[in-house]
Amino acid sequence: MEIGEFAVMVESAVAAHEVVIAFVHCQITYSGRAEAFLGRGDRIIMIKADATVIVHQPEGSVPINYMRPGSAIDLERIDEHLMMHVRNDKEHSFLDIEIFRAYDAASRRLDDGQKQDLAGNERDMSDWIRDNPACIGADFKPISREEQTDVGFIDVFGHDGTGRLVVVECKRITASLMAVDQLRRYVERVKMIKGSQAVTGVLAAPSITPNALEMLSSWGFRFCRVEAPKRLERWSRDQKKIFEY
Repeated sequence: MEIGEFAVMVESAVAAHEVVIAFVHCQITYSGRAEAFLGRGDRIIMIKADATVIVHQPEGSVPINYMRPGSAIDLERIDEHLMMHVRNDKEHSFLDIEIFRAYDAASRRLDDGQKQDLAGNERDMSDWIRDNPACIGADFKPISREEQTDVGFIDVFGHDGTGRLVVVECKRITASLMAVDQLRRYVERVKMIKGSQAVTGVLAAPSITPNALEMLSSWGFRFCRVEAPKRLERWSRDQKKIFEY
């Protein structure tokens, strides 16, 4: 692909807020959060519709260079080369990509307004607890989930065999002091709303930090080890390896 043709295509695509993917031979100089130079080699340049610029080497998942959204992109012809100047004033960073050869490039307008559905979130956990209450306690009976209060949503609300109300707070990752404090606020609010001191709390998470467990116990609450259900998971830890048959 001729350098001149490549430059025209990139300028047109950037102006139209299209996504550009280019295969080039280049060297890169970066100045911003650090100073870096990358000698000549074959790279993949991606320019997104929001003027994010990402440079990948042929292997690996992590970009070797990137510039955040809202960058200014200017092209300058230098003899037979093309200099791509990328500047982000907000980040005070500069990326100069000197392109010696453009192997191929494509651009396209892409539309995608969807948000990723994260499997194994707190909502999935509260659904799991509602359907499997024994994971909280043999006598635990869920009443509702995502119960609204003026200090937030209670993930699971129920009672135990003695009639005591139980507030369950779910965390899909290791529970910290912040999670304990959040549970405490929910319990105190339920006590006030119900006019009863017969309310306790349970923190459900895959794990908990030692200091959070200590604070949890000091409030008279319990920790239950509950893994976030992975409804999209394809691999099972229980799946036998070939040498186990």
